[in-house]
Amino acid sequence: MNLKQLGHVLALSETLSFSKAAERVHLSQSALSKSISSLEDELGLKIFERTTNSVSIAPVGQFVIDHARHLLSEATNFSKNVEYLKTGALGSVSVGAGPFPATCFLADGVRVFHKRYPKVSLSLRIDYWKNLLTDLHAGLIDFFIADIRNIDDDPMLRTTPIGGLTLALFCDRNHPLVAADPGRKIKPRELLGYTFASVSLPNLVFNEFKQSLGLDSDDSFAVNLECDDIALINRLIPASDIIFVSSNLMMEAALQAGDVVKLNLPMSRNRFGEWALVQIKNRTLTPSATLMAGMLIDLVREGSLKDDKKYGYKGNKPLNFLRRNKLRPEDPAVDTPRKSAGDALSEA
Repeated sequence: MNLKQLGHVLALSETLSFSKAAERVHLSQSALSKSISSLEDELGLKIFERTTNSVSIAPVGQFVIDHARHLLSEATNFSKNVEYLKTGALGSVSVGAGPFPATCFLADGVRVFHKRYPKVSLSLRIDYWKNLLTDLHAGLIDFFIADIRNIDDDPMLRTTPIGGLTLALFCDRNHPLVAADPGRKIKPRELLGYTFASVSLPNLVFNEFKQSLGLDSDDSFAVNLECDDIALINRLIPASDIIFVSSNLMMEAALQAGDVVKLNLPMSRNRFGEWALVQIKNRTLTPSATLMAGMLIDLVREGSLKDDKKYGYKGNKPLNFLRRNKLRPEDPAVDTPRKSAGDALSEA
C-alpha cells in the first residue's frame, strides 16, 4: 500500500468512472485498474463493485475511502509542516530579554514576526541577565538579548553585538529638583539624598554612569529601589521624589505626555551598556529561532543607531557592532544580509 494507490482510490470514488479517474491521476485506465486491484488484493477487501458499464462503492469500501482521505490529508499536512519547519514558518521560539531591550524593542519584534509567521509559537522571558544565562544553559530558551558586560568569557557562548541605548535621569514633574524650573541645570551633588530606581544594571555600568556625572567614589549615589519590572517603576514615579535611571528612548512617550521630566545634568558620556544576542555556540538554532534572532539583531541595531544620533554624547564609544574587532565572523547573524527592521516594521 502506498499514498499513490490511496490517491487512485479517492479519484475513482469521486468520479465513479475509470476513464475520468485515470485522466485525473494521469494514468491509463488499465494502469489505474491494476493499481486499485492490487490494493484490494493486499487489503483482502473489495473497495469497488464493477460491471461492464458502471462502478459503485462496495459496502466496506466507504470505510477504506474515508480513511484514505484522512491519510492523504495528514500526509499533505506533514509535507507542508516539514517545509514550514525548514523555512521557519512553523515551530516554536523561546526568547529571553533584559528589561531595557524588552521594553524598547521586543514588542515591535514580536508583532512583526507574528505577522510573518503566525504559526510559530513564541515564549518570552523578561529577566535579569544572570537568570537568562542559567535558562540558556538549561535549554529553556534559545537565546537572549541583554547587557553582557558582567558575563565572563565563556567558550560555550556565542555573542553577537547589537548596540545599546543612552541613559538619563527622570523624575516626576513636581519633583523638588524641577518643580520651579523643569529645564534648570542641576548640579550632580543635588542628586545625593534622593531615592534612585533602576532595573538591575551591571556594576560596571552604574559605576561608569556615576563617574560620567563627575561624582567622587565616596559620594553616596546608589540605586535604592531595584526592580526589573519597568512598568512598576513607572507607576511609582508620579507624586514621588524617586529618580529613575532609564533610557531616553524608553521615556519618550512619558516625556511627550508631560508626566515626567528629564533632569538637565552635565555628563561626559551617556551610553554605557554593551548589548548582545547570546546563544550556546554549538547548539544549532531552529529555522524559526534563527529568523527571530536575525530580526531582533536588526531591530536593536537600527534602534541603537537612531538613539545614538538623537541622544548620544560625543564622549560615547562607538556602538559595539560598529567596532570591527568586536565582530565575530563565525556568527552567521552578523554577516548574513537581511531586510532591515525598519522596512519590516513599515510593512507591518
